[in-house]
Amino acid sequence: MQCDVVLLRPNDKKAVYNGVTPGATASDPPYWLALMGGWLRDKGIRVRLIDAEADNISPEETAAQLREINPRLIGILTLGSNLTASTWKMNGASLLARAIKDVLPDRPLFMWGYHVSALPERTLKEEACDFVIAGEGFATILELTESILTEKRQYSLIKGLWYKIDDKIGGNNAMQLIRDLDELPYDGWDMLPVRSYRNHMHFAFEDLSKRDRYGAIMTSLGCPYNCSYCAISYFSGDKVMRYKSPEKCMEEIDYWVAKQGVYYLRILDECFTVNRKHVFDFCNLLIERGHKLSIWINARTDLVDQEMLEIMSKAGIRWIGYGFESGNIRIRNTVQKGQYDLDKIKNVVKMTHDAGISICSNFMFGLPGDTVETMQDTLALARELCCEHPNLYCTMAYPGSKLYREALAQGWELPDSWLGYAQLSYETHPLPTEFLSSAEVLAFRDFAFQEFYRNNPHYFQNIRNKFGDQAIAAIEGMLQGKIPRKLLGD
Repeated sequence: MQCDVVLLRPNDKKAVYNGVTPGATASDPPYWLALMGGWLRDKGIRVRLIDAEADNISPEETAAQLREINPRLIGILTLGSNLTASTWKMNGASLLARAIKDVLPDRPLFMWGYHVSALPERTLKEEACDFVIAGEGFATILELTESILTEKRQYSLIKGLWYKIDDKIGGNNAMQLIRDLDELPYDGWDMLPVRSYRNHMHFAFEDLSKRDRYGAIMTSLGCPYNCSYCAISYFSGDKVMRYKSPEKCMEEIDYWVAKQGVYYLRILDECFTVNRKHVFDFCNLLIERGHKLSIWINARTDLVDQEMLEIMSKAGIRWIGYGFESGNIRIRNTVQKGQYDLDKIKNVVKMTHDAGISICSNFMFGLPGDTVETMQDTLALARELCCEHPNLYCTMAYPGSKLYREALAQGWELPDSWLGYAQLSYETHPLPTEFLSSAEVLAFRDFAFQEFYRNNPHYFQNIRNKFGDQAIAAIEGMLQGKIPRKLLGD
């Protein structure tokens, strides 16, 4: 079959997860790859998808496949399942783009994702690409494809498109956000080989044997909040929320169950609980469906209550990721997360557990103003809450965030490569604070990760009671060894 456009997810896991225990990392379904592929196909475009990460193929092997396919246009996805993963993926995207240009030097190539939306001009200067898509890109990618196919090439007329012609860069950030999410297809997965993706280990504690029965859906796009470390506004607009109807969400879930046999399901919304009516309508329909699923979501502690937690649990939501961020109220206030004091945080944790839902507690070390003492407050809170899985991050000033702009304005030290933004990479280089160097922040984070589990019988007993010995064994395996860090002299 002749092909108009090939969309690719690069393979970057080896560098991004350097030193992590084999099997501990997830393999998320490339939701945006399938979504955009299905969208373009429905508009009459002949599309091929390549998931180099899932196929575990090198940039050179991927480029060789493209040479055989010989498409008119190539697109590299720099999106992960989390906002932060877009910058992490730039190393793999860069290597892949150069490999493609080595074999197809004249073939137009675009990059698309959070990171490149925030830095379009820099991307076009530094990377082997001809175009950058600003924002979610549905209309923009379609118009670019049609422009290439018809050879009109009136790039300046396409909203949300940046381009490089004869080393001259032009373009605009006029995002074309899709308003009716019910227009988006859910069946683009048939363009990818049937394969098993792999759930994050902790979210599969319930039954690790089903870890590969893993899918993902999206019920909303956008976020109404303005956290200083987040860059979503460059991709989904400023505080613009759009929702897929609960009925369409059910069709998508039915597809995953019937066609892919999933058990674990991730809802990719930045914050699932923003719209209370949407949550209740969604959950009531899902309860009527009767699917046996284990679902995980992200939420804010100020947007849940007992009634909501109970209906979510009844619908099959088994995990919630909360962003507690810091154990110190002064530090939480610096990142617009100070609306809950410690008593309220503890109450939300209790309500969530009482509803039968497990918690992934997210904390950040090296937030603006952090000292050793305030980071110790954060570690102490993580141990006191004793949630089922602690995500302990270093603070990064991701391109597009307020924190990134402030770092540039203040001359703060930033990573010298995009891999330096990847939390578990050898090159990781977190943001310093007024009181701590990047190395001190990283050293404390790695210490805190081990310290959370050390001499913590209460935590391990909770895990054993809830999930059994298989989860204990998985945690003990994860704790083996040490992630090497360039910044710490490894």
